[in-house]
Amino acid sequence: MRRLVTIDLPRRLADRVPGIVTEVAVGLGSSGLFVAARILLTPFPDRSAPFSLGFLAVVLSTLIAGWRSGLVALVVGQTLIWYFVLPEYHSFRINDAAVGYGLLLTTVTQAVMVFALGLYQREVRRGDLERQRRINFLAHALREIDHRTKNNFQIVTSLLLLQANRSGNKEVHAALKEAAERLQAVAGVYAALTPGSEGLAAVRLQDHLEALCDQIRRGMLAEGVTLETDLEPMVVPHDTAVSLGIVVNELVTNACKHAFPGGRGAIRITARQEGERARVEVSDDGCGLAEERPPPGVGTKVVAAFVKRLKGRSELRSSPKGTVHTVLVPLR
Repeated sequence: MRRLVTIDLPRRLADRVPGIVTEVAVGLGSSGLFVAARILLTPFPDRSAPFSLGFLAVVLSTLIAGWRSGLVALVVGQTLIWYFVLPEYHSFRINDAAVGYGLLLTTVTQAVMVFALGLYQREVRRGDLERQRRINFLAHALREIDHRTKNNFQIVTSLLLLQANRSGNKEVHAALKEAAERLQAVAGVYAALTPGSEGLAAVRLQDHLEALCDQIRRGMLAEGVTLETDLEPMVVPHDTAVSLGIVVNELVTNACKHAFPGGRGAIRITARQEGERARVEVSDDGCGLAEERPPPGVGTKVVAAFVKRLKGRSELRSSPKGTVHTVLVPLR
């Protein structure tokens, strides 16, 4: 059901003009305008329907500036019509009982209209205040949940890194560190889903991947390795952003570990939208893959699992001049 439109001009102008001034001004202005128009139209309707435009003045004044403004329009409008339109003209005498009854009836009718519209506006205002209170409460709750969840991500990541540093086993150390990095990739997507972001169900992929790359630059890249990005702006579903973030993290991690035996090189990440799908590439100028490849490791299996989850496909091209991993996933 649609709600009747109310402007509430006094509240909008409250910081510049006292509310009562606005209410009286709107009431006087609207009644004067419509009664003047009615007087000018007198030759055409031959003074019949004398209150036709008075009703409009009362209704508009009430909707624009509230019931007090409508009451001003009612009193002023009826007085002007009584004096200028009703016989005897230019006088407050009433020689015809029917004219007096008509004046009384329209005055009562307009008063009832003002009363009804005033009640309606009060209920609308109550509803708006209650809705705003609930919105403020939910916003506060979301901020609190967001803050606690971020803290939880940081705590778990710190615990994984702490345990990795304490471990004397290199494989355990590497596995725990990779788990922490994967958790950070998921946490980065969560940060993009805060109430101030593009939406709770969508993520700006370029922002998420750029933040992920900044994190990799700070904690993973060797001194002689660079990481470049060329990311086209696009908004993707939350699940797609999570999966692509993990895939990119794994591919960059693999490149850092295996592509640069000499300790120098460049990794490049590109993201493009091609119609209804996203194309993400992770390329490097390293040594390429060996002809006799070892069995797939955990990282390769993770990439394959998340690409399958997105109902996408991946391509791999490798040569002694470098390796290119391409991931194509639908956006919907």
